[in-house]
Amino acid sequence: MNAPSNEDIHVSLGLPITFEGEKKRNLLVAAALGAPAGTHDPVDLALLSAASRQEDLRHYQQLSYSPPDPQFKRSITRIRHLDTGLEEMIARGDLESILYLCRAGESTRYHAGKEAYLQEVDDFRVIGVAHGSAQPDGGEQWAFLGFIPVKATRRKAGRKEAPNAYRYVPVWDWQLRFLHWAAFVTILTLCLTGWLMGSARLAYAGTDGVPYFIGYLRLVHFTAGWLLVSLGILRIAGLFLASTKYQRWRALFPISVNDLKNLYRVGRNYLFCIFEHGPHYIGHNPLQQVAYTGIYLMALLAITSGFCLYSAYDANFWLFTPFTWLNGLIGLQYMRLIHLFMMWIFLAFIPIHVYLAIRSDTIEREGSISSIFSGGRWCRKGTKFEDG
Repeated sequence: MNAPSNEDIHVSLGLPITFEGEKKRNLLVAAALGAPAGTHDPVDLALLSAASRQEDLRHYQQLSYSPPDPQFKRSITRIRHLDTGLEEMIARGDLESILYLCRAGESTRYHAGKEAYLQEVDDFRVIGVAHGSAQPDGGEQWAFLGFIPVKATRRKAGRKEAPNAYRYVPVWDWQLRFLHWAAFVTILTLCLTGWLMGSARLAYAGTDGVPYFIGYLRLVHFTAGWLLVSLGILRIAGLFLASTKYQRWRALFPISVNDLKNLYRVGRNYLFCIFEHGPHYIGHNPLQQVAYTGIYLMALLAITSGFCLYSAYDANFWLFTPFTWLNGLIGLQYMRLIHLFMMWIFLAFIPIHVYLAIRSDTIEREGSISSIFSGGRWCRKGTKFEDG
């Protein structure tokens, strides 16, 4: 069988992935300048062709080229700028070898590996690129520029032949998404009106021309409270009737031994900003389960304390009678303090919740934020998910 000629091979270049604020144009030019002089390799020719559209490569002269060896798997090319006479070095090759050469930090190594994995899922291989300069003491200083995704095929692949690397998984149905955003608006309303009622300076400042200002605040606060109770009842029903397993009661607790181990790993990674390939979950990971279940319990305590305070206005009404004994046991002022404390817990939870969601989405790149709008996630095939 005859080996395929270079004319039979089609090379596709992916979008250059840069680090440390480097420009994609500079990364592409450096990758092309790292090719040996007179090369006929299809990948080198594709890099030279793409880079020549960005910059005139005739302004550079190649001084030497050290081919990759089996140990380091990287080549080093020395070049000179003909305009300025400045000499520099370009290292090109295996990503891990390039990162080792540059003595890259843990964060850079993690994100580079993550980005490279995303490219490899689509059948690209990556070429790491670094820029080097000689030091007065005779040593060398290297800076990691990024990598170029490359795919070589026997012929140009059509759109229909592109690998289907992702699968769509329905996670949150429209009912839960509605409850989520309705609860968000309701809780913000409760916090705002509760804060205004509890702050005499702000409350009385608004009474000029509006004699019933406090009454209006109480009306809005009580209405939002009843809406939150209604949303809570619907959410409890959804724990047993939801269309996906990621919304049911089992997804609220890290029960299994494996989930408890992953709870420690995920918590350590989040708290100490450790960059590692943690466990993958389609729904909530164990730390999110604990956090969100905890906020459900805080909401229950806020509603209970709210009913206790509300019962002071009509203690004989049958709905409030069960709550009056709590006022007598704890004291109305302490109950008011508990209710206020719940408000500050919700206000503190909001930025924590946003952080957990954004960090999970930016680190894992699996669409956890967009899922609360769309209802589903595009999950990479071949990834092991702990919950599905």
